[in-house]
Amino acid sequence: MDVIYRISSNEVDFIGTIPTGSPGRPYNPNNFAELTDPPLTDGSTFKPKRVLGYAKINDSGTIRNATQEEIDTFAAAEIDDNNQIEADTAKVYFQNNPQFRRIMTAHTDILIEFEINKYRKWFRDFEEQMSLATSLANLQTRMAALCAANPMPDRELSQMRTQIINRISKDD
Repeated sequence: MDVIYRISSNEVDFIGTIPTGSPGRPYNPNNFAELTDPPLTDGSTFKPKRVLGYAKINDSGTIRNATQEEIDTFAAAEIDDNNQIEADTAKVYFQNNPQFRRIMTAHTDILIEFEINKYRKWFRDFEEQMSLATSLANLQTRMAALCAANPMPDRELSQMRTQIINRISKDD
């Protein structure tokens, strides 16, 4: 009999026989571990999951019924594990999927070039005009000129989509 349990919480996720050489196991080895023929102190009745009296936990290699306090921690551990799996998958996807990488590179480049750097330049120009101002009236004139020379209209999602499509390059 095989037991698969969640490493972070020791929650038992499967009790049964796993065919040897079974391809496509749905368990991530970073989050789940397997025990073969562990002692089952409270029997092997397993379903329904996360119900007191049925939920199991790996207790140092022995499978026993989980207490309600332990069961209460299982959902949070599963959410945390799933978030980590998604983050790990996203990293692999970004590193190994050229289409996704091109989209993200284009998106990031647009944000940096057209948005972040534009605002940084505006703030540097603002600081310069503040330091050069000789009076409030002079500052008002300088600010009006700065705003006229550097208009920053609101951006629309459709504009960003068009820019991303236009920015995607075979060289990224």
